[in-house]
Amino acid sequence: MSLEHSNLDRVYVASLLLGHVKCNPSYGIKHVIQTVKDHTGYDIAYQKAWYSLKMAREMVYGTWESSVQKLPKYLGALQKYNPRTIVEWQHKARDTSIGAYVIGYAFWAFKPCIEGFQHCRNLISVDGTHLYTKYKHKMLIAAAMDGNQQVLPLAFAVVDEESLLSWKWFLR
Repeated sequence: MSLEHSNLDRVYVASLLLGHVKCNPSYGIKHVIQTVKDHTGYDIAYQKAWYSLKMAREMVYGTWESSVQKLPKYLGALQKYNPRTIVEWQHKARDTSIGAYVIGYAFWAFKPCIEGFQHCRNLISVDGTHLYTKYKHKMLIAAAMDGNQQVLPLAFAVVDEESLLSWKWFLR
């Protein structure tokens, strides 16, 4: 019985995956297919496995949109529990139709990392990387190397796009 069963919908498969996704956020598609096979004896299509895994991750961790709405609270907690950590964020105009923030820039630099820079070489490396999400945001990072050739991260930022304006804001 290797054919897909009609009652194996995405919601059911996602409910099977909740525990696995909580323990291992990088749980893969091939593992999803094998988990369903082990629990039910049926194979599922790759597309159903992908959508079910996406649904399970959203059930456990929330959506990108819900995470952005929690950003101000998270950044406030970051400052509260890491004294003298520098945090700055800037959102685009609030979307009044849904009453939600649209992320522009978010910056943070931990105080111990800033203080550790005095033990590093006088050279700061900056780079950006893609976050590969639905919204194509970028993460900008500033780092330095200490005397033992270890990398010390100095500052982080998430920006809506990698542009002259966002780099200027980050470096300021």
